[in-house]
Amino acid sequence: DRKCENCLVEKSFQDGEIHEAEEMVMMKDGRPAKMLVKSTPIQNNAGSIVYVFETATDITGKKQLKEKIGPTTGNLQKAVVERLKELQESEEKYRTIFENSKDAIFLTDLSVKIKEVNQAGVALLGFKTKNELTTSQSVTDFFEAQKDLSKFQNELSLKGFVTEFETRFVGRHGRAFDALMTSNIIAGSKGRNVGLVIIITDISKIKHAQQQIEKQNIRLSTLNAISMTVNSSLNLNEVLEKTIDKILEILESDSVRIYLLNDNKDELVLTAHKGFTENFIAKQFMKCRKVGDGLLGQTVLTGNTKVADNVLRSRDPYVDSFIEEGLKSTIYIPLASKGESVGVMCVSSHSIYQFSDDYVAFLNAIGNQIGVAVENANLYENIKTAYLELKDAQEQVIRAEKLASLGKLSATIAHEINNPLAAVLTYAKLMLKLIDRDRFNQGKLKDISRYLETMKRETARCGDIVKNLLDFSRQTKISIGTHAIEEIIDRALVLITHELEINNIRLEKQIQPGLPMVKCDFKQTQQALLNLVINASEAMSEGGLLTIRATAAEHDRFLEVVISDTGCGITDEDLKNIFEPFFTTKDAENGVGLGLSVVYGIITGHNGSVDVKSEPGKGTSFIVRLPAAYTGRN
Repeated sequence: DRKCENCLVEKSFQDGEIHEAEEMVMMKDGRPAKMLVKSTPIQNNAGSIVYVFETATDITGKKQLKEKIGPTTGNLQKAVVERLKELQESEEKYRTIFENSKDAIFLTDLSVKIKEVNQAGVALLGFKTKNELTTSQSVTDFFEAQKDLSKFQNELSLKGFVTEFETRFVGRHGRAFDALMTSNIIAGSKGRNVGLVIIITDISKIKHAQQQIEKQNIRLSTLNAISMTVNSSLNLNEVLEKTIDKILEILESDSVRIYLLNDNKDELVLTAHKGFTENFIAKQFMKCRKVGDGLLGQTVLTGNTKVADNVLRSRDPYVDSFIEEGLKSTIYIPLASKGESVGVMCVSSHSIYQFSDDYVAFLNAIGNQIGVAVENANLYENIKTAYLELKDAQEQVIRAEKLASLGKLSATIAHEINNPLAAVLTYAKLMLKLIDRDRFNQGKLKDISRYLETMKRETARCGDIVKNLLDFSRQTKISIGTHAIEEIIDRALVLITHELEINNIRLEKQIQPGLPMVKCDFKQTQQALLNLVINASEAMSEGGLLTIRATAAEHDRFLEVVISDTGCGITDEDLKNIFEPFFTTKDAENGVGLGLSVVYGIITGHNGSVDVKSEPGKGTSFIVRLPAAYTGRN
């Protein structure tokens, strides 16, 4: 822990000489021992001291031997013999380690010329005997790259040793391998450098295994990325383009084509590609190929992978076009979905490439992912088509119900228009009588003006009724906007007010002040509310009270419209089915059971909801909830 007095190491660093001293030390077992301590400075090629090598030798026995040498010469001879035996055994031990080491061990001079080598080193460099190496070879002769040799020499010169230095060696007959080197400078008895000890390990198998693991990890990462792409998008073209990019990013190949079967399953159509010239892709047999035609067509027909690792030996009828494009090898991977062929992926290279089994397996895994993408895209298209058909059918049902509503309203509208027309006719006849009796004079102008004003008002009323009816019946595209719920309710009531009066039904409207607008299609919402009002009217055949109440819903951003009647009510059994199409409690002449299903479709289509509460003999309430169009200030 602290520097000794007269430190030998310090002296060697200062004067570059070897220093010795005898010291008494206490051994681990408690006995005193005489030690010979020796410090040896180690220099690099430039003559600079890079470190000091210190040894301590137990000379207790030697000292004791000297004390006994006079009277015990025979004992001295015996001790020398035993010491020589020990040295011989030690040398044999280290020689055994040297020769039997699996690593190559080289002893060289300062010019790195090989002086001694073990059998592992001979075999590693591809020689038969040690003499072939030790007579003329230098370790520097086997470096594959000059820059690695320079780096090795510089590091050894600066530090005096090199550990785990990776490089490439080229042995006899051009055999190259990856090498891991460790080296130390050997110092002589006077501290001068006399050579090097170099240990070389062949790590080619380890490096190859690491490369295989890295390649496998990259491939797994690619499969994961392709899988995420397949699951994140339903756009087939986008998925195929990204898949091709990933293949070209990590694989040795440089050109990819993907073909999918047409609807008739008799032709392969080029769907995505990269890495080809326009002239090559423009050829008709590249754009489209009959099933069974060439290696491409046979792949989809048999469902088996086809490999052409050398296009020149291929029997494909289109081989000339591949040669013209500069393609040397191609592999055809079948694409399948649920066990059925859907297409082929062609991976090509502009160099002759031997497709290994694991490479083929990897491409087949990608092919399976593409098959999943095709299946997802087909499912999406089928769902989309079914949705459009359902939407069209729903719109047809709404139009049919609207026509049915118009039919029910025809008599009401006739009565509604008949009243103002009767008034107009009456006043027109009255004015004609005044003319006939020659009473159409200045004195009667005030009466005549009053008659005309009444006729104008009643005629306008007829026009409003007809306009409202036409607006209701006109077919228009769905248009979501912001509207006042009270206006929608009023426009629906205009069409049925007279009928309510005829049927002795009192109307009570309750609109909460300051209600926000609603987000809806005006005419569809009018249709839904009108259907509910008509149902309520028909439920009160002997008259009653119809209440329409509009309020803000509690705890959320909705408006509630409650339409209540005091009619016959609905049984619990019928309540379960009232929103089903064609379910009705009326006779065939009064309904086909579409009114409430249309209401349900319209309201839920607006992200709203419709519920019902009823008690037989006491009445029914329908609760319609529609999203409110709140502004940032609400």
